[in-house]
Amino acid sequence: MGGRSVDSLMNEIVALRAALYDNNTGLPSYPTKFEQLKLMCQNQFLGVIYLGLSDQERAEAVLGFERYEELLKRVAGSLETFNRAFYEDSLLVTQTHVHGDAFCVFVPYDRLARSPLHRLETIARDIYKSLRNDMGPEEARGAALHVGYSVLHYNPFLRFERAVHHAAEEAVGVAGRQEEMERILNELELRQIIARKGLRTLFQPIVSLDSLDAIGYEALTRGPLETPYESPETLFSCAQQSKLGRELDRLCKLTAIGAAKPKPSNTYLFINTLPTTLDDPEFLNGRAFENLAASNLQPNDVVWELTERNPIEDFDAFGVLMQEFTTMGYKIAIDDVGTGYSSIQTITHVRPLYLKVDISLVTRIEENLLKQELVSSLLALASNIHAELIAEGVETRAEVSALKELGVKFGQGYIFGRPSETFPGRVALQA
Repeated sequence: MGGRSVDSLMNEIVALRAALYDNNTGLPSYPTKFEQLKLMCQNQFLGVIYLGLSDQERAEAVLGFERYEELLKRVAGSLETFNRAFYEDSLLVTQTHVHGDAFCVFVPYDRLARSPLHRLETIARDIYKSLRNDMGPEEARGAALHVGYSVLHYNPFLRFERAVHHAAEEAVGVAGRQEEMERILNELELRQIIARKGLRTLFQPIVSLDSLDAIGYEALTRGPLETPYESPETLFSCAQQSKLGRELDRLCKLTAIGAAKPKPSNTYLFINTLPTTLDDPEFLNGRAFENLAASNLQPNDVVWELTERNPIEDFDAFGVLMQEFTTMGYKIAIDDVGTGYSSIQTITHVRPLYLKVDISLVTRIEENLLKQELVSSLLALASNIHAELIAEGVETRAEVSALKELGVKFGQGYIFGRPSETFPGRVALQA
């Protein structure tokens, strides 16, 4: 063995497999299967079906990366089950590359011989239906599935491997045209929702951990019922892609203010806002007082909750704008503190009244010393700038106890109440 140990050879084999097979799904990347694909082609033609879970950033935001990994694993399993159940394992299921989120299914010549394009389209449609049926509603909202297909016609004068790559690229192009058409249709539908003012607002209480009295309510936007836009993640992702973020943001705010008319006195209305839309005249100067007065509100009833979906490019100008807001009487909160989205630079330019601790630091905090240390550090920061922490995503009594022991005064989460159209003044801990 030339002095090489068995361990080193095994390590090389493991590394080689990791480079060729996805360690999550167990599927090979298709370039590892050229010899098998050549046999499937039979010097005639070969079908290529591409399946992509597009908009990975949105999907991971909706599902979380761990659930997204699990979804990819289930998609791979569903493809293999479909192949086994309907095609006696005659199809070849692969990924476009390891650690990716796209798949290539190759269909052999003998499955396409009579009418290749029509037959391939039927198989692609059946695979698409099978995968959509296997997805839950939340997964379907989070991960947009796109399918394309192409037929590779064998040419002995062309390098076969290059022909496979070209056919795969053609299938990706077909899927891309489908995705572009969906984007256009989504934009048209979103424009109609905005024009019809078709949004709804639900309210979730923010409570004192000691007394369980509500100190405020966060306004949460939902789209039309029983549509993909009922999910706020889908709604805002579509708005960002369609460059309708500013229009949607304004409508969300106005809808929240209009729905808050029965809000209990001596409580705050927390409204999410993009930092880039705070210069909207609907919420500055005289027009703001008119909008608020229609719901028996004043600026000092409102806490603008800064959500950093877009970066702040000019902090000096942003600081001046924040001064205008606080002069009017508005309060400010910073959302998602502890995730990296809410920077110290933002906090220093805003001087918020509240810092909202992200759910990632709250979940099972009683079991995690590092999370406890991080929340203690945020408490010290809040104290120095005369702000208060609000723990988001509180779901268990153990989390409530741990947060109280650390010194956190306020919380928000399902244990205090799910989003609803009502305003509970005092809550009871839910199961």
